Amino acid sequence: MPALEKRHPRESFTKKLIRICQRLDEHSIRSITHKHIYREFTCEIEITSIWVVGSYARGALTCGDLDLVIGLQNKGVTPSTRVWAKAFFGSPSLVRYYPGNPSENASGVAFPEAILIWSGPGCDWKAAIDAIKPDLHAGRAARETDAIPLRDEQLRTYYDEYHDAVDMQRDGLWEWEFVEIEKQMLAPTPTEVVAEDEAYFTRCAPMMGRKSRELIPAMIKLMREQEPSGSWSSADSSRSKFRCGSSEVHLGRPALPIDFFDYSPWVRQLILIPHISARGPNGAWIIRRGPEHPDRKALAGKYAYYLMSSGHPDTITYCDHSKHWQPEAIELLASHEEARAIAAQFADEDEFEAPEVGRAEGYDLFSLLGLVDIIDVGGEQLAMTYTGSSFLETDIVTLEELAAALPLNLK
Repeated sequence: MPALEKRHPRESFTKKLIRICQRLDEHSIRSITHKHIYREFTCEIEITSIWVVGSYARGALTCGDLDLVIGLQNKGVTPSTRVWAKAFFGSPSLVRYYPGNPSENASGVAFPEAILIWSGPGCDWKAAIDAIKPDLHAGRAARETDAIPLRDEQLRTYYDEYHDAVDMQRDGLWEWEFVEIEKQMLAPTPTEVVAEDEAYFTRCAPMMGRKSRELIPAMIKLMREQEPSGSWSSADSSRSKFRCGSSEVHLGRPALPIDFFDYSPWVRQLILIPHISARGPNGAWIIRRGPEHPDRKALAGKYAYYLMSSGHPDTITYCDHSKHWQPEAIELLASHEEARAIAAQFADEDEFEAPEVGRAEGYDLFSLLGLVDIIDVGGEQLAMTYTGSSFLETDIVTLEELAAALPLNLK
């Protein structure tokens, strides 16, 4: 993440810090009225101290932001940090405020490099700022969470989810990659014929926010690579969550659902794409099950053959005029010979070229499972989605049940 984060000259943050101290000299105590759970409250807040921390405190010549630890006292229901910080300091960009002290504060991180800048009206904060000498060799301190390619502020996290994700990668439960979104990915691709994915987002665009609409060209290009056989749909009827094949894409300031694969067993990968920002990083965080994930282990050695045309799996649309659903299904076969025989039958009946035969094993099976509503394996129809369950009038199959139905490679 640090390599893709835009950094700014130290002097720009010095100006912001000076302005913050000037405003505190004018008003270090404010009465703030705010709403909390449908009620209105008034809270008196006194700021008693400010420490500068992070790369600025270490004298770095460029910084990604200005990190401040704020000591304060309050009477009444305290508003959010965003609300009280705006009341005191306005809205300077790239400034982060952590209530508390250098040892214990809202960031959850101790800052041994903290430098006290402001300690009350009349203090010599100018001398404190001047005492921090620029250091050519100083930079951003390495953190455990640097393994995550997006900043915490780009995600909607609760409690320790940001740190939990690092633990899951370390323990092999998750693995991920980051695809940077550059300017050329945000530019629409001119085509004479409107493709299916472009037509889908033409319909969706009026319901999406402006910043989410800006990501549409990049999403289309990314998923043409990630899900060449997938089609688009809305996830949870949301204007910022979409399904494409076996992937789920969340836009904006997406949540980081640690238990995502528990309640989305047939999704192969979760893709988080924050809105484009000047600071960055700008890109798609693609999260998959790691080698130690129970789901991945459950499919280890399992395999299936299937029919495909032009490199894409052949699916079947079930039609029943007595029902409102038209689920998609795929037939999984136990042997190459069986698949070849069925392919030959299709060629004889339709007088077309015989379909190709594909094979998926282990984790690659998720690429097939996420495409459809129903799996036909060994003549048994298994519901993968609510649509498939409603059509078959059966419960949705569990991963354990599906794994038991698939053939096992004994070699």
